[in-house]
Amino acid sequence: MKKNRKNLALLLLAASLLAGCAGQSNSQSSQSSQAKSEKKAESKASSKSAAKSAASSAVSSSAVSSTKSSSSQASSKSAASSSQRADVNRMGTLTSQLRVKLPGMLLPAADGLGQGSSNLNIRYTSSSSQNVVYYSVGNSPLALNDSRIANEKPYAVLTEKKNVADASSLINYQEPKTGLPAVKIASNVTGTEEGAAGSTYLQFNQGQWSFVVRASNVQGQKPLPTAQKLLALYQQYGLPDTAAKSSVQVDVGESLGSLNTVITWAKGSSVYQLKAHSMETAFKMLKSLN
Repeated sequence: MKKNRKNLALLLLAASLLAGCAGQSNSQSSQSSQAKSEKKAESKASSKSAAKSAASSAVSSSAVSSTKSSSSQASSKSAASSSQRADVNRMGTLTSQLRVKLPGMLLPAADGLGQGSSNLNIRYTSSSSQNVVYYSVGNSPLALNDSRIANEKPYAVLTEKKNVADASSLINYQEPKTGLPAVKIASNVTGTEEGAAGSTYLQFNQGQWSFVVRASNVQGQKPLPTAQKLLALYQQYGLPDTAAKSSVQVDVGESLGSLNTVITWAKGSSVYQLKAHSMETAFKMLKSLN
């Protein structure tokens, strides 16, 4: 009986020890799980913090980049504006000097150029019977009438012949032709065409002005496209007021130094003539004449 009690006591003691170990193990496991959860939470928080930091950095970088881009664009616009002002001022400065040298002569305020205005150069000759002004573009801007300008090809030449007794002999106005093939230039403008000496001449008249376009048959040129452009420029820019019937003569083909556009008109007792390397340049210059 005593022996059985002793065995029972031993069994109870062993059970108690096993229960204690199990509780301790469960506690350690719980602590381990809690520690892992806390690490995961810390990791997530750290990740979120890093993401916010990266986003903030990206926004800051974008703002800096945008500011630099805006500053660069503003700088470019300012430089372009300054360049345009310099181009205008150069033509204005040279023309002001010309007015002193050639008092009373009509002069253009615009150079008529699409590019190269910053290197615009002007020279002139003057006598009791005529004034001649040469406009050119060089490698660098030179003073009015610098001797080196004579080596540059002029893109335009403006001449004033003074005290002319018979303006018609210099202007070469062409009366409207009859009995020749008609050519429609625009919906309300019709010209005439004729061939002579290897060329084709297309003529039309507007008000006090006759317009003649010459095309080379040998080079396979056609006068109509040039005549249509010429009419459009006339309608856009107009031509100087004239005291007599005046003329515009154009050879098809434009190139530097060609001076293929010739516009001649009378003003008072003077006859003016502008030769230019392109029709558009000529019309732009004459639009600003004063």
